[in-house]
Amino acid sequence: MPTFTPVSSKRNKPEQPTVDEVKSSLFGNDGEGQKGPNKFIEDDPKWRLEQIILNEKVRETILDVIIFCQNKDRLIKEWGLNNFLKGNSSIGINLYGEPGTGKTITAEAIAQALGKKIIRVDYSELQDSKWGQTEKNLSLLFKNAEENGSVIFLDEADGLLGKRTTNSSNSNTANEIKSHLLTLIDRSNVIIVYATNLFKNFDRAFFRRILYHVKYPRPNNEELVELWKFHLGDPKILERMNLSFIKEIPKNMDSFSYAEIAQHSVGLAGGDIKNITLKLCVKICAGKIAALSTIDVKNEIDTYRQSSEDSKGTGARIVPDSELTDEQRKALEEERKG
Repeated sequence: MPTFTPVSSKRNKPEQPTVDEVKSSLFGNDGEGQKGPNKFIEDDPKWRLEQIILNEKVRETILDVIIFCQNKDRLIKEWGLNNFLKGNSSIGINLYGEPGTGKTITAEAIAQALGKKIIRVDYSELQDSKWGQTEKNLSLLFKNAEENGSVIFLDEADGLLGKRTTNSSNSNTANEIKSHLLTLIDRSNVIIVYATNLFKNFDRAFFRRILYHVKYPRPNNEELVELWKFHLGDPKILERMNLSFIKEIPKNMDSFSYAEIAQHSVGLAGGDIKNITLKLCVKICAGKIAALSTIDVKNEIDTYRQSSEDSKGTGARIVPDSELTDEQRKALEEERKG
């Protein structure tokens, strides 16, 4: 829940804020709504790091991130690093890579490991057409996070941390917002987790102020097996759903291979697998299939790939492993290794 600061007045205020005070805190004295304040809601993180299927190199780096956050004050006070590590500056962690690879839930896991709440926000919630209001929203976000010890999770961070330019009518305003954010980063003692699919667009000034840059590759075969197991669990979903209207169980119900499905899933990420799982469950609810078989899952994967190809255009298709050339396989393995 947002924290309301009573508006100063000569009269004594009751302990609980009045309706007018609440409205003033949310919308300002002029009664006009603002995008930022009423959206900066603190949540309890729902994911733990041990629940997330990650590349081992990524997992080890995230563990380092957590250890650093837990020991920052000790490093400054006991290890004599105060000459170049400010105690009142933010800690930045940038998670970058393709969509659906686990960046968002990792941000929650970091907050959970630190025993902190998380404030999720993206640039659209901060941006305001009124002059100076975006900067005010940013200041309020950092103020709330610092006062309550919360982790800020800034999704689609490239929209805010992009390169500063001078080639458009809006450049001066955008650059002022970025400069204000840089000041907040330097002067606030908060933890900020950024997530982006467009890391190459980051301004170098922000790059230098972020301690950890963690690349999220597409999952390898072993990770795909674990992702499918996590999402599907026992493939005999029918038994858990108690769909009594399905009268006959097909003979292929036990014909299920996670290894074969993973092999057919090369190029997909956890977000893709989540969507495919939901569509499979709908088919079971509709009585189109009684229980999952390998062929059911593979067919849904093929449909998903076709949709991806249609939406992205030529040259962007997620191809199955069987269609990869040796050079493509080698390049994919290099990407996974980071």
